[in-house]
Amino acid sequence: MKYDILVIGSGIAGMMAAIEAKELGSNIAIVTKKSPMANNSFMAKGGINAALNNMEDGDSIEHHIQDTLKGGVGIADEEAVRIFCEQAPQVVRELHRRFKVPFNTLPNGKLAQRPFGGTKFKRTVYAADATGPAIMKALNKALKDLGIDIIKNHLALNLLVNDGKIAGVTFLDEKTNELRVIQAKAVIVATGGYAGLYKGYTTNVNDATGDGVAMGLRAGLEGMDMEFIQFHPTGLEGSNYLISEAARGEGGKLINSEGKEFVDELNTRDFVTRAIVKQLQRGKKVYLDLTDIPEDIINTKLINLKKRVKSLKGIDIAKEPIPITPLAHYTMGGIKTDTYCFTDIEGLFYAGEAGNNGVNGANRLGGNSLSEGAVFGKIAGYQAVKYSHRQQSYVDLPNEQIEKDKDLLNKLNNTKIDAKELKHKLGDLLFNKVGIIRNGYQLKKALETLNEMKNNLESENDSSIQEKIELINGIDIATAIAKAALDREESRGAHFRLDFPESDHAFLGHTYTKLN
Repeated sequence: MKYDILVIGSGIAGMMAAIEAKELGSNIAIVTKKSPMANNSFMAKGGINAALNNMEDGDSIEHHIQDTLKGGVGIADEEAVRIFCEQAPQVVRELHRRFKVPFNTLPNGKLAQRPFGGTKFKRTVYAADATGPAIMKALNKALKDLGIDIIKNHLALNLLVNDGKIAGVTFLDEKTNELRVIQAKAVIVATGGYAGLYKGYTTNVNDATGDGVAMGLRAGLEGMDMEFIQFHPTGLEGSNYLISEAARGEGGKLINSEGKEFVDELNTRDFVTRAIVKQLQRGKKVYLDLTDIPEDIINTKLINLKKRVKSLKGIDIAKEPIPITPLAHYTMGGIKTDTYCFTDIEGLFYAGEAGNNGVNGANRLGGNSLSEGAVFGKIAGYQAVKYSHRQQSYVDLPNEQIEKDKDLLNKLNNTKIDAKELKHKLGDLLFNKVGIIRNGYQLKKALETLNEMKNNLESENDSSIQEKIELINGIDIATAIAKAALDREESRGAHFRLDFPESDHAFLGHTYTKLN
């Protein structure tokens, strides 16, 4: 199959890129590992940031820029931040007016906004506590209305590159376990991040295994700032359920088992998370207390949270505090791009959580992820169209790489690997040695263990080819995370090292990691 533009991934960045490219006249397909709804964009419940100042508290685009730069702790790229913050209001209004996302509104008809961490302004637009599902359903409808080809149940394997130019991508057809090749003049990778590798300690969907990032690393691209993993402060204890920052934005308080408040709930996520960890290390439990929030607010703005916690824990959040623990949630690192999503491979673009143009720096502000994905997804779509229109013909497919991928699938089909068990071991390793609080000794031990895992995959039990590939991708990415974390001998944003607890001006820049 051949397309002008191939989009891999169906989160908000992928969908916005596909819609933009289609409307500019390109022949386009969007490829997804499962269904278009099985992604972290769908799971993002709390809201989407844009400086609209609808609450008349003095917010502005410049305030949004400065908050985002401050949240990035010195290494956010100002050009990327300015483009993002300047375009976010237009994108959010487009989602509401054109795509009919049912955001909450004020009596005057303007979009309602709530506070999120890292700012004193009410900047986060929301659809109750189900913002991600509302956006993704609306965009999925737009994909269908535009007649965009949606290829489901295909796992991206490798980028096909010839003489420094993108030629296409190889995929595993998950239904037949056969190799499929799709040729394209331009490729946009929007496969999301890799926080799902912290299996057992993550809010991410099962499919968030960083496949696009691993694919880029294997193609020789650099991972940028791979060490920065954002742990969300409020995961529901004993589950992977995320309690949105919306709950704290509406007045929820963090208390310990003695009933005492111990942190500003709306500080940046890295700060709040470490404060919670300190309480847990002292043998205390931590709770999110919503009992002072009026029940009518809970029943309108937090209704999905109320239902979910009741079903999972039997707790009525209007009457009892909720036990919480931090969970891996978002990855600031990804494949290095420029401000406009270009990579070092001609015709290849990365957008959303899979790529890194420096917009988040060392720590992402809550509410920025959906608007960032939408803004840079549109930019990637536009730039890919411009690039593909200049190409007179398709780049020749590198048959050697295609044969390698055929051999890989054949080998995996004939090799027993208990990928399910090893994924859990990988999650334990990452959480315990490359987690919220790190040190050099543990990072070195993690790298040794990862090397052993990669060289000893065979077992008596077996898993699907897809799970085996996800495991291989996960080990490669985990190695890049640990290497970057070992290289950054300081603490900054979401990266905290006990052996280097202070920020160091010598590390006021990005880390770059290659697979080998």
